[in-house]
Amino acid sequence: MDLSNIENFRQLDSMGVMEALTLFPEQIKTTWTQAQSANIPQIPCKKVVVTGMGGSSNAAKLIQGLFEEDLKIPFAVHNDYGLPAWVDAETLVIANSYSGNTEETLSGIEIAKKLGANILGIATGGKIGEIVTSGEIHGVIISPGASNPPNFPKTGLGVSLGGLLGVLNKAGVLSISEEVLLASLKELTDIRDSWDAAEMGKWLHGGLPVLFGGRPLIGALNAGRNAMCEISRNYTQFYDFPEVNHVLIEATQMPELVKNNRYLFMESNFNNQRVTLRYAVTKKVLAEQGLSFHTYILKGKTKLTQSLELAHYCAWLAFYLSMLDGVDPGPEPWILKLKGELSQPVH
Repeated sequence: MDLSNIENFRQLDSMGVMEALTLFPEQIKTTWTQAQSANIPQIPCKKVVVTGMGGSSNAAKLIQGLFEEDLKIPFAVHNDYGLPAWVDAETLVIANSYSGNTEETLSGIEIAKKLGANILGIATGGKIGEIVTSGEIHGVIISPGASNPPNFPKTGLGVSLGGLLGVLNKAGVLSISEEVLLASLKELTDIRDSWDAAEMGKWLHGGLPVLFGGRPLIGALNAGRNAMCEISRNYTQFYDFPEVNHVLIEATQMPELVKNNRYLFMESNFNNQRVTLRYAVTKKVLAEQGLSFHTYILKGKTKLTQSLELAHYCAWLAFYLSMLDGVDPGPEPWILKLKGELSQPVH
């Protein structure tokens, strides 16, 4: 497919995934504003846990990595039923669910109530929306409006991210100004106008993507991997530095198994200097092994912009891969089947 012809995309993209990705900055602005206008009090706490799954969890992981060096209290992300055993009355539990019906997240709310923990809810509606509306817990019902045409979590990272950033800011866990956020989104849009995502997508096409990154962008890398899996339907792995040097290098010795791997290094000037050196040495090793790798150098001037840039770049890679494969990136037949077997709402 000709990746310079937008009309080709529209013919294949039945649900407007491309439009949703284009509106990623608008998604963040929209739900950030909604969270800032919500009735959310300042909540003193000694630890924070965000419970959520999939895209809602990815928003939390991105924030966790981004603010890891700044937060003075533990900040954890829980991807499961229930809650960690250390949650108590001094914990702030944030239930983040795009649909508001995620059963794992709802189970955490029930346990948090019994423990006397402070609870905030974020959702577009569903059961969490109902208990926020009733006043049982504080929180915000976010609405992406026209910014997420498919209305799927996989195309709504910005929806979850803007809402969660706004709630954390309003509750006093984080301190981020709207001016800083808007400047970062403007910078992201400028970067997007000149990046090489289409060409990188062509290089990845036909291979198995393996993403490499490091702190403070590991959460963003996770979000990027999620988009690659769900939007492009390409099996994608990710590894973080320096840990990958203690795991993967000797796992490349079976050429018939790894010859189709495409190793993509997401490099940041905010990485530890030794990690930057490890990137160079690892590339040298991969070259000696005859393996295929490439580099994307993040261009954002701040950690916030680079976090958004990394996740967003991967989402566009996923879209281009879907186009090159001739596959509509929107429908989710296997998720429908899985949720049907579990008797769960789809979104």
